[in-house]
Amino acid sequence: MKYIKKLTKKEIEDKLKKIFSLNPNKIQIKKAKNLAMSKNIKLKDYKKLFCKKCFNCFNSDNQETRIKNSLKIIKCKNCGYINKYNLANALGRI
Repeated sequence: MKYIKKLTKKEIEDKLKKIFSLNPNKIQIKKAKNLAMSKNIKLKDYKKLFCKKCFNCFNSDNQETRIKNSLKIIKCKNCGYINKYNLANALGRI
């Protein structure tokens, strides 16, 4: 039987920083999301770096960004999914 080391919350947060500091592919993003869910860690700003549907990492080639009525709208050019983020919360206003 294979021994699996249980990671602490701090070790998982360090792994998440390491994964997202590089340009992760779909498999790495899925692993990072599963790691975060295992210890109930919020992805916060990391979730804005990839598509929620197809797990594609955003860059200037595969995203379309618009700002409309205090919403940041990011459209994935790969699958067409639209991510919406409230800019008022990011600026500290509600």
